[in-house]
Amino acid sequence: MKALQECHAQYPYLKFVAACNDQKHALNLCLREERLQRTRKNQEAAKEKRRLVQEKWKEIDADS
Repeated sequence: MKALQECHAQYPYLKFVAACNDQKHALNLCLREERLQRTRKNQEAAKEKRRLVQEKWKEIDADS
């Protein structure tokens, strides 16, 4: 983000004609990777929570 902000500050009018596209592309790749990591982490947490709920239901069914 810092590189893109510096580019926009250094070239205030050229940013409108794609002078900072390389920095923008690098930022997009970085943000995408962070989002994918967060998604994987959330999926793993959801699987674990589902597993725990299923275990509890099995215990309840066994006690009934």
